[in-house]
Amino acid sequence: MLIPCAEARQNKPTIYAGYRTLSSSLPAQRLMIHMGVWYPTRRKSGTTKVGDWSFRAARNAPVMEGPWPVIILSHDVTGTAWTHHDIAAELATRGFIVAAPTHDHDNGEDMALLFSDRELPVRALQLRAALDVVLEHPQIGKQADVSRIAFLGFGMPSAAGLLLAGGEMTPDAWPEFCGERPSEPDLSDETPEKDATSAPSLSDAVSPDVRPDNAVPPISVPQVVPPRPLSLNERNDRAKTVQNFLVTPAMADDGLSSDVRALLRPSDSPWCSPFLAGRMDELVASMKHRTLEREEKTVMMRVAVSSREQLFRRLSDSVARSHQRQLRLAKSRGIPTPPVALPLLPPLSHNTPVADGRFRAMAFVSPGFSMLFNEKSLAAVRIPCLFVGAERERWNKPEEQAKRFAAMLHRSEYMPLHQADAAALQAECPESDPAGPLASLCASVDQETRTAIHSQLVSSLQEFFNRIMGRENQL
Repeated sequence: MLIPCAEARQNKPTIYAGYRTLSSSLPAQRLMIHMGVWYPTRRKSGTTKVGDWSFRAARNAPVMEGPWPVIILSHDVTGTAWTHHDIAAELATRGFIVAAPTHDHDNGEDMALLFSDRELPVRALQLRAALDVVLEHPQIGKQADVSRIAFLGFGMPSAAGLLLAGGEMTPDAWPEFCGERPSEPDLSDETPEKDATSAPSLSDAVSPDVRPDNAVPPISVPQVVPPRPLSLNERNDRAKTVQNFLVTPAMADDGLSSDVRALLRPSDSPWCSPFLAGRMDELVASMKHRTLEREEKTVMMRVAVSSREQLFRRLSDSVARSHQRQLRLAKSRGIPTPPVALPLLPPLSHNTPVADGRFRAMAFVSPGFSMLFNEKSLAAVRIPCLFVGAERERWNKPEEQAKRFAAMLHRSEYMPLHQADAAALQAECPESDPAGPLASLCASVDQETRTAIHSQLVSSLQEFFNRIMGRENQL
């Protein structure tokens, strides 16, 4: 009885990982989409070089006959399309087409959208466009299973996948995240002069908002009139400041005692520290301001639509009367019947929804920004979700991010990933170190530990996607 099964396993073709690059654009949003696509193929893998990255894959190999389920992979804010190339290639050998776009203005070299209320919506639009490019590709699209499409997101901005699932961001969740924070000191009262020889106290050494070197001046809360857009240099300086704080926070602690650092880095949540809390306050203020703008535009749009409907009714009535008059003239004079003249149709609405009903399963690995969602804003999410918590992650702690997300959703699962942090989830940096100022990401763990973490993660992702999308008995 076992001989036929053994022969079937021997005759089963070996699946390798094919690779090719695809590009597209979103002209309306002025965004470019450059992505790598890994897929099953029968051609043996070779060394593929893309920029500074080198990995094993069969470049431009023919796609193995499918259909294969599709995974749209979203990298962390410190990554690119090739940051998770080993995980993407391994999933390809297990029967998945994996497309990983580099998020424009939201990657390791350009963080212009970081801590902006547009970061997650723009990511969601790019992910939708990436899926369209894959499905429309003449070779890859033909072998894609359009009934089995999944999302895989890494790191803080991976919460953009919840927008694709029908969720919405809300500014109401942030005030409750940190509870009551100490208010800013009142500087209006005069303070008594101190002896110049006396040593400064601990409270004097701590400023209300400690920032890294090259600190960005505070951004005012948006009023009725939107604030002046930041110039390109200002956005780059702001992004560098934030990335230095997030990736190498020691740069913000030079010269501070351990007691001061403890005050600035609360053990319960880094998001409640003055620097990150200030950035979140600005983000939430922008969300509220944009909501008010959207409500005003909605009212104006309704008025415009009502006026346009009245206009077209008048035009239609005028055209009908004119056509009847021409018919009578044609009948009385024996000339051919004139064609019907119709008015132009109104243009389509500019309001394109972000949600995408093509996704059937979603996995979030060490996600962040849970303070921008609550149960009410996620009530429309009906897609099964897996939240993976990296137990050694400093910023996206599982208990306040991944576990919090899982508690807000009914059809969700949680899985801990031991010995992992956000940097350990990425592939090992090449010798040329494309990470640049983010070089600390390359030395988070040794390569043996990184390989073990990725192996456990890939196996868990394969089991989850196969189970949810009905592929338990395949591959």
